[in-house]
Amino acid sequence: MKKSLIALAVAGAMTAPMVAQADATLYGSFRVGLAFQDNEDADLRDESTRIGIKGTVDLGLEDTKGLFHWEANINTTDQGGYGADMFAPRLSYAGLTGSWGTALVGRQYHPHYTMLVSHTNIFNSADSEFGEAFAIGNAGRHGGFAHKRNDNTIAYASPVMGGFQVVAGAVIAGEGDDSRDDVDGYNIAAQFTGVEGLRATVSYASTSDGGAATVDQDLWGLGASYKIADFTIGARYEDREIENAAGATIDERDAWELAGVYQMGATALKARYGSLDIDNVADGDQWGLEVEHKLGSKGLVWVGYTDIEEEVATALGAAEDTLVLGYRVDF
Repeated sequence: MKKSLIALAVAGAMTAPMVAQADATLYGSFRVGLAFQDNEDADLRDESTRIGIKGTVDLGLEDTKGLFHWEANINTTDQGGYGADMFAPRLSYAGLTGSWGTALVGRQYHPHYTMLVSHTNIFNSADSEFGEAFAIGNAGRHGGFAHKRNDNTIAYASPVMGGFQVVAGAVIAGEGDDSRDDVDGYNIAAQFTGVEGLRATVSYASTSDGGAATVDQDLWGLGASYKIADFTIGARYEDREIENAAGATIDERDAWELAGVYQMGATALKARYGSLDIDNVADGDQWGLEVEHKLGSKGLVWVGYTDIEEEVATALGAAEDTLVLGYRVDF
């Protein structure tokens, strides 16, 4: 027994210098909710629980480190909800970072989502009716032209200079892809944070989808948020147009949202109002409220309610009313 312990101690000492060359963090966020919707049974569901590992690696270069990040869904309630498959992929990329900026390759968020949609994406619930019903740059109910979290993406983020940062990425699908171009889509976004409390974003994205019915999507948006004392207000506008191979517009929609968060110690009061216009199909509004209360530094509970106007809810295949009671714990 003593020899085994000594051997383990020696092995640990020998591997310590190797471990010191990397800085890795194991993290997770477990989220569950009880949801109530029109004409549906109460649903105890997962609210996008995830687990991941991320970090940096010393490459022995003066101004460049290696990056890695892997993250997957874990379904805490069943196999039929958000991220239905256990360990459904969320993020998986590698990259380099230094004073010159950051370059990433793999499954990652597009700047349209992280820099633009984030201005009004204030609620905890992962349900698409509640969280991102009017985010037309996402996939889900708005079709398959996603600029949220995508495979086969190569991206570059500039350093922040004078408060400005530019992020650009391209989707290169590769084997089995039947689109017309090597680059199936791209997204360029710029952000300004040079004034205290202010964040302003502009984004443009384009996607080509080949096959029997070739279509082109153009998406652009503007967003801003401003924090003063305990109050934060945000706004977002998106416009998307899809054309077929003949150049005819087959889908056109735009959306705007206003959001506000008031922080009172451990409690946050949140509200959002928005409108979605799907040309020649539907036009309507959505509003939502949420109360969030932190449990120490790693947990929180929330209750939220949202209402979507019937015409738009029908067009999206969404519930008109959603009430969610949720619990979240992070590590």
